[in-house]
Amino acid sequence: MDPSWATAWGARALIEVAGKIIPDAGIFSRSFGRRLAALNVAVLTALCCSNIASTDPQTAPAPAVTESPPPLPQVTAEAARAAIERRVEAFVHAVTRKPGLSVDDSLVRWNSPICLLVAGLTAEKVKIMSDRLSQISSSAGAPLARAPCQPNFIIVASSEPDRVLDAWHARDGRLFGDATPAQIRQFRESSQSRPVRVWYNIDTGRKAGMRNGHFLPSNTRAESSAFVANTVFDFFSIFAIIDTNRTEHNTLEQLADYVAMTGLTNVDLDADLGSAPSILRLFAPSGENQPSGLSSWDTAFLKALYQTNQTSRTRRFEIAERVTRDLWR
Repeated sequence: MDPSWATAWGARALIEVAGKIIPDAGIFSRSFGRRLAALNVAVLTALCCSNIASTDPQTAPAPAVTESPPPLPQVTAEAARAAIERRVEAFVHAVTRKPGLSVDDSLVRWNSPICLLVAGLTAEKVKIMSDRLSQISSSAGAPLARAPCQPNFIIVASSEPDRVLDAWHARDGRLFGDATPAQIRQFRESSQSRPVRVWYNIDTGRKAGMRNGHFLPSNTRAESSAFVANTVFDFFSIFAIIDTNRTEHNTLEQLADYVAMTGLTNVDLDADLGSAPSILRLFAPSGENQPSGLSSWDTAFLKALYQTNQTSRTRRFEIAERVTRDLWR
């Protein structure tokens, strides 16, 4: 019911009640009763008109405007991005931390053109793995050599990996750089825990030396400052040994992606990756959530590694920033 009519009906009821009460009381004259009735009619009219005027949309006061809170999706998106940033930062710092190397040392990458050689597989599988490694390297921004070239990124698959290493080392005394017998023995013994092993020969310039089983010549070419590293570490050569007895349940694509991730950067294979998805989990002891291939995190990391300034002391932060940006697109 319209509020104006509710008020009118209330006034009318009041008049009817007054009309009944007043005559019965016998103390008022008829003229007074008529004046009261007229007064009540005037009151009724005033009430009705007043109520109607107050409900006129043209004269009614505007409702109060309250400021609405920010939309929930925006808050949720900001929280999700912050969570991704924390995970990415932990991932980047974990995989780039190498025992025996300082956090101020340059992150290693290929600056010399990569010349691939895959051995120990059928011709068809050699082509599949070579093509996959070339595609990943090119997408990341790593330089590739034109054939013919001298192999410096060698992948060997064998059911007797240690026997292959012994024969290879006997023919090439520089296979392990200037590594000591203890360092070579440690690398060989790692076959018990690593179905795929990678050895890095790292070149930084002039005078040769060894650190943690890796060939590390010194370098005095780069300037030193608070923001620029005084050395730039490059891969001179690497080789990967695949134990086919322990990788028979892995696809060729998985192995190629794992070799690419471990061969294009000097990653820490013992790093705690947290919740980050990565091909580096391929041989995790738990065997759970085994990756099908190179993840978007891996791809973004490799791309950032090869597209940031290698001499920057804030490089890890810059890499994490780029990875987050790529993942958030």
